[in-house]
This record gives sequence, structure tokens and C-alpha cells, in this order.
Amino acid sequence: MIFSELLYGEGGAVLIAGYGYKPIFQYKFRPFPQQGSEPTDGGFTILLYENGILSFSTYDARGLFLDELCFTLPGRVLQCFYGLLRNASSWLPSTPNDLRGQGESAYGSSFAYDGYDPIRVFGMNALLCEPCGSAGGFFARHLYVLFEDVCNLFAECGVNLSLDGFSWNVDRIRPFRKNQLYASGPQRGVI
Repeated sequence: MIFSELLYGEGGAVLIAGYGYKPIFQYKFRPFPQQGSEPTDGGFTILLYENGILSFSTYDARGLFLDELCFTLPGRVLQCFYGLLRNASSWLPSTPNDLRGQGESAYGSSFAYDGYDPIRVFGMNALLCEPCGSAGGFFARHLYVLFEDVCNLFAECGVNLSLDGFSWNVDRIRPFRKNQLYASGPQRGVI
């Protein structure tokens, strides 16, 4: 797998751009083929835009785009998100752009936070088991805690994100498709 596939789409198009609004958070999950087997899917990408729209895109086993759903999150989520980034400003700028755990990884992840270089992580679970004093263990733990904090913000709105999954509570939030009126929150227009 080419590292850039975690951050760039077909033809090198940056995945964290679109909708005329600036993306402030991106997470991409990409499963890798294991010996003797093919992945059943190509993973997913989450994008949070500065206008409060959360985009969830899925990919087939070859990494080709399948579908996209969007959700409207309340403005409070953006305020809290930037608070989390301020708290991470002591370590996030010095995080290596490429973190690798020991051994083969079943998946790769990439994290991009507003104002910081994207970070690719291979073998997050292995990195979390490394000693806290190691660079990999230190940065993996900090990155994971920041990611979990962002996931908790989304969960308050009915959106459930984890390292390898995404779902939503239909009683609390409803998705909409591009060019539809916002169906998951306040009616603020069409994207």
C-alpha cells in the first residue's frame, strides 16, 4: 500500500477538501489484506468541516468511493473541538507524521487536525502497548486520547466513531446526502 493512499484520493486529490468549507478534522480507516485473504471493504473516511457538517464516506475493497452521508453537528461541537486542539498544542506539532507499531498491521489510520500535518498510523494497538517512555508509545497514547475525546464529542450528538467503525443513533441524528436540505439538524441550506 502506498502511504499517500491514506490521505489522498484518486489522482492525488486531497480527501480533506470539499463543500466550499475548510475541513478541520479528518480520520481515515483502511484495512489491509492479510496473507491469503482479501479485505471485505475498503474502509471509511470521516471529515468534520468548519460549518459543522460531518461527512462519512465508504470505499470498496479496491479503495474506490462507494457512498457518502452527511450529518449536521451543533456549533458547540466545534467550540469543544478547538478546545481539545488547544490542549494538544504542547505535543501535537512534534508528533511524527508516520507512526508504526511492531509487526504487520491489519489496518492503517490517518488523522488530520486543523493547522497540523496529517499523521499516518500503522498498528495503533501495538503502539499503545509500547512503553510510555518510547516515542511511539508516547505519541500513540496522546493521539489516541485526543481521538477518543473527539469521538466523545460526536457521541453526544448520536454519532459513534471508533478506530475501526462508524455508526449513528437514528433517534438522535439523521443523515442527509449532498445537495439535500440538512435533515440532521437545523435547516441551514444546501451544500
